[in-house]
Amino acid sequence: MSVRVIDTGYRPRPQQDTVHRSGARYRVVVGHRRIGKTHFGLNEIVHKGLLNMKKNPQYAYIAPTYGQAKRIAWDLLKDYTKNIPGVEVNESELRVDIPRPATQDRIRFMLLGAENPASLLGMYLDGVVFDEYGDMNPIVWTQVVRPLLTDRLGWAVFIGTPKGQNHFYNLYELGKCTEHWQSFMFKASETGIIARSELEQNRAVMSDSEYMQEFECSFAAALVGAYYGKEMEWLEQNNKLSSVPIDVALGVWTAWDLGIDDTTAIWFVQQHGREIRVVDYLETSGAGLDHYVRELKAKNYVYEGHFLPHDVKVREFSDGKTRLEKLQSLGLRNIKVVAKLPVADGIEAARTMLKKCWFDKDRCDRGVRALRNYERKYDTRNQIFQQTPLHNWASHGADAFRTLAVGFREDMPSVMDKRRYPRQTDNDYSVV
Repeated sequence: MSVRVIDTGYRPRPQQDTVHRSGARYRVVVGHRRIGKTHFGLNEIVHKGLLNMKKNPQYAYIAPTYGQAKRIAWDLLKDYTKNIPGVEVNESELRVDIPRPATQDRIRFMLLGAENPASLLGMYLDGVVFDEYGDMNPIVWTQVVRPLLTDRLGWAVFIGTPKGQNHFYNLYELGKCTEHWQSFMFKASETGIIARSELEQNRAVMSDSEYMQEFECSFAAALVGAYYGKEMEWLEQNNKLSSVPIDVALGVWTAWDLGIDDTTAIWFVQQHGREIRVVDYLETSGAGLDHYVRELKAKNYVYEGHFLPHDVKVREFSDGKTRLEKLQSLGLRNIKVVAKLPVADGIEAARTMLKKCWFDKDRCDRGVRALRNYERKYDTRNQIFQQTPLHNWASHGADAFRTLAVGFREDMPSVMDKRRYPRQTDNDYSVV
């Protein structure tokens, strides 16, 4: 049987070729700007797809948003597949299909966005490339895409540039010491891809943190534009991100950020004197209010009350009911609707509260990562940070913590205080 050679026009650099040749099922690629991460990722799925003999193989390139996928990768994907016989391009769905008449099936390559993780459910994948994984909600991998690879024994590549010690950093560390994983790091000072004179000009106009992050792949560099960078660093230095046991003698408060067809985040805290013990965190995408009430009940905490953002009172067009009314009908008790404040005031309240907090490092891991990576929007045209937050995966946990900071008052009586008073029960008593 003759084998046809298809030239996509791609010529990998030595660094790209090293990763292509890796036999690891999961690869984490940390590379400096302009090294060609997107070119590498697209050609990885095209090459593997053309060699895949399974029925109807399909692959995905996932960017932080659908718009980014279109701007960054769509023209490149079409260019790299244009010489493949029979190629079919679907402009409206950012999809390229390669029919295989001999086997009566096709190969499919898709461009997707990670901004709505639930939208990725319901498919299978033979391979996936995450471009700038550090800008995505980590549940896109753990809760959504990883299961999609299971029945086909698919592979995954995570590529990007550091943005603090977030979930991308965790995967990079995992790849250095775990079977079936491999990590790669390519620094501008070592690859020789960017001229030294150009690097020096970049260094002259960038802060040390910016330069080390963008060109030297430093995860230790402070996240530029982070709202709570100093506070989170202080908490870590003072061992306040550690093990925080749940005290059964204390009640639990929750604080929410409610998503609409989006991610909902909930913090769980206990108060002891002036200490705020952050003992748990919950974040899920694409679930109804009944799901969260069940999750709260399943934890078997004794709840003091629940802080909800002001928009919980907004009536929905579908049934004319507010989410406050729906939560109450589901059995949630002692709901406190937090006043609407300017975002800047809420962020300042959160900064003040963070200094009083102890976080359980395991149960609150995802929420802590969100606080570390909550950042300002960057105006690329004027090259300044705006006063408004960037809405990304970290926003939900950070907004829920802001709800807590605005709503919480230190003089609220604890469960122990309440036990000094006469207690009553009624037939619709609920621990939630």
